Amino acid sequence: MAPEKPNPKSFYYRFALDLSFDEAKEKFVARAHNRMFEELNSRYEEICGVEIMRAVADALGKRIDFNRSLSRLVGEDFFDVLKAIEGIYRVLDPRGWGNEVNRVIAYLLSVSEIDLGIRWQPPFFVRAGAEELDEKLVNDNLLWLRQYSSFKAVLTPFEKGLRHLVHSQNRPELLSDVITDMYEALEALAKVVTGRDTELSGNAELFIKTVKASDEYKVILKHYMVYANRFRHAVRKNQLRPVLSPREGESFVYLTGLFIRLALPTTSDSRG
Repeated sequence: MAPEKPNPKSFYYRFALDLSFDEAKEKFVARAHNRMFEELNSRYEEICGVEIMRAVADALGKRIDFNRSLSRLVGEDFFDVLKAIEGIYRVLDPRGWGNEVNRVIAYLLSVSEIDLGIRWQPPFFVRAGAEELDEKLVNDNLLWLRQYSSFKAVLTPFEKGLRHLVHSQNRPELLSDVITDMYEALEALAKVVTGRDTELSGNAELFIKTVKASDEYKVILKHYMVYANRFRHAVRKNQLRPVLSPREGESFVYLTGLFIRLALPTTSDSRG
């Protein structure tokens, strides 16, 4: 996760006042209620209010109660707010109003007193890491995978792993799911690249050959698989999975992104 950097435009920074990370999250939540769940929602409530309420309730895993406002349904939890915003985007974007959600999110992040360690990558939030690595190994990969329908099996677990990484700030046990999601994404990519519908363990060498990587990458990929299978096999055997640090989970995302990036020139002009 990126360090908590102050916003030089904020009142707290200008007057050298202390503000904790938790306090900054509370302020983000309050502004989200004001701008997203009240102002923006009221604009589209008559058109698709029921769909918005249902999407948000589904995102939160809650029962719909039409006697409560959207704001009361969401509550005050920071991560519930992120999930709710993603739910609203999923309703409004297909109707051509996704940019309205983007505009509000951009405002919420820009006025935050400190960097909250999240970035908006439509249609969801992602956990911010090293900016240069995020750009090349996460954002560019997402843009590329979304261009081609044949990569949906890769995109879905890759996006899922990024969401788990965001929510692992509040639920550290999700870091293990980040590993298994990323492994699933790379396994799916190897199937597309090689044209062989087999597990990654049986596809690794051909994958490296197809993307024209050097033999040293075979060793890296072998260790990648050994590492990930510690988590995958624990799930299958109903055992406890290894404990991870946030940094380690984040680094595995980048490593997966590196392998995806290797495949870009091989497949970007040949898949529809």
